[in-house]
Parts: sequence; C-alpha cells; structure tokens
Amino acid sequence: MRPTLLLAGLAMATLALPASAQTHYNFTPSERNGVCYVEFPGRNLPGTDKPFSLEFSYRVRDGNFGATIKVNGWDKAQNADPEKKIPMTLVMDTGTTAPSRSGGYDSGFSDTAWGGWGPEPSAPVFALLENAKTVTVKFDGMTLGPVDLQMKGLAHVSLSQCAERVRGGA
Repeated sequence: MRPTLLLAGLAMATLALPASAQTHYNFTPSERNGVCYVEFPGRNLPGTDKPFSLEFSYRVRDGNFGATIKVNGWDKAQNADPEKKIPMTLVMDTGTTAPSRSGGYDSGFSDTAWGGWGPEPSAPVFALLENAKTVTVKFDGMTLGPVDLQMKGLAHVSLSQCAERVRGGA
C-alpha cells in the first residue's frame, strides 16, 4: 500500500470512530532544506526530570539517515567534547539493532546526542522503521526509551511521504 494511502486510511478510520474511541497521535513531521524529519516524545533522561524527544532525519538527495535525542538544558551534552566520536545504536522492538557509523554530543539551540549512518549504509536502517512501533536508543552507556513510535511503521511512512513531496517539488 502506498504511504499516502496508508496515512489517508488511518485518518479516515480515526474519523469514523466515536470520540471516546479515537486514538491521538503525538509526533511532529517537518522538512527543511531537503531533509525530512519526524520527532516523537520520549521519557525523561535517566536520573533527571528532563524529557527528551527522538528525531529521525532523512536527507532526500542521498538517503542519509540519522537519529537525534533532543533535550533542553542537558548538562552532559553541554559539557561533552563535540569532537569525540560516540556511535549510537537503535534497538527496534522487532529485535533488530542498528549501530551508527558516527555520532556524538552537540549543544546549541537544543542539547543533543546524535547518530549518523551515512548515505550508503542508511537504506537498511531506514527500512527497519517499516516494522517498528518502539525503539530504544543506546548511547554513551545510557539506555533511552523505549520511545513509542505510536503506530507500526509511522516513522517510516512519515519520512517516505515527505521524501516523495521533496522529490516532486511540492
């Protein structure tokens, strides 16, 4: 089924349900400069009261896939060496894992931990989102999550639809 039809079907099914039975989804899709993003709320960082979000990115021109943990006021990210390479591993609820080839901390508008897979190795990692409903992030000795992606394949569909729009110039 085409991703556009899948999301349209989800919207129609949700509208057909009585108000008491409707499901509410909490995710934020966006696009900037040819890169598609989808962000999901997470729990609190381990040992803190600071909630994080998990953002997936997909650069349309070459298929480069990335994941970012975003937090406001995260001391660990603010004090980390931004040049130190710290890979990130995504652990899908399907049992598959995907270690990144690069990663690290960054601090700016948001404090972040990020992982990047590179253009060529990204396709199989991006495809893992097709069957994932939750994902846990392992980074720098921390376990973050699981993060609820709210519907099996929602992250993949959101990024794929955005990529189609970007390629089509719409």
